[in-house]
Amino acid sequence: MASSLLPATAALVAMHWGMRYWAPAAAGGDPERRIFAAVLAAALRGLVFAVLILTTLLLQAAAAGEPGTAAAISAGVAVVEGALFGGMGVAVAALGWRAGRTRVAGWALALFLVAGSVAAAAFLVPAVRTEEPVTVALNIERAPDGSTVAYECSAVSVGVAEVYRTERVMWLPAASPSVLFVMLAGDAGTGAGLIRSLSAAFQEAADGTQVLCVNGEPRSRDAQRMPMAAVGLLLQAAVAGALLLGAHAAADRRRRSA
Repeated sequence: MASSLLPATAALVAMHWGMRYWAPAAAGGDPERRIFAAVLAAALRGLVFAVLILTTLLLQAAAAGEPGTAAAISAGVAVVEGALFGGMGVAVAALGWRAGRTRVAGWALALFLVAGSVAAAAFLVPAVRTEEPVTVALNIERAPDGSTVAYECSAVSVGVAEVYRTERVMWLPAASPSVLFVMLAGDAGTGAGLIRSLSAAFQEAADGTQVLCVNGEPRSRDAQRMPMAAVGLLLQAAVAGALLLGAHAAADRRRRSA
């Protein structure tokens, strides 16, 4: 389980480094170069942290006689999170708020993405509850991780069932570094049994296939599945990009008004 928690740790410390590195980088000069220098410094420190993660997890895997795939995935996610969350930290600090407000905003954002997004999705599950007719499922096919990938539906009704349309909210937890690791490790067929089970559960929730044959609708093998890892990375990149654009504009305004 350490391999799933370390990417989240990398994200949190990267946010701290990003906010910290803006201060020494902010002494004059072009705002774009200053922001880039601060992001690069945070990302490089995140890279060093990822190397430490990789070394630690590889030693742990070797001692347990297990492959190092999960260690490599965990370290890879840590590298990405170091760059993205480091960029968010720099951007929050570069917005020009007071130090206390900057720290509160930065940590609130980091904690929401790391853990709050998962909690928010869980909180919203009752809001997507519906009652819909269900028919008998036939010829069910499952992926290696246990998630349902295809099935046919008969005309035999089993009545009205309670259905949670979790596919409407699963984009939220996708932004969590730990969920990102779980999905990548699950896709690679590596990690502990718990990680593979979590990956399958997340994917089923994202696809909305916990209850089969809702409204008698079958699912084919080529049906679109939510790529949770890609969605999570895109969400994080969008947040980081929007914040960096805002920070650049704020720094540029301060430079012109000085």
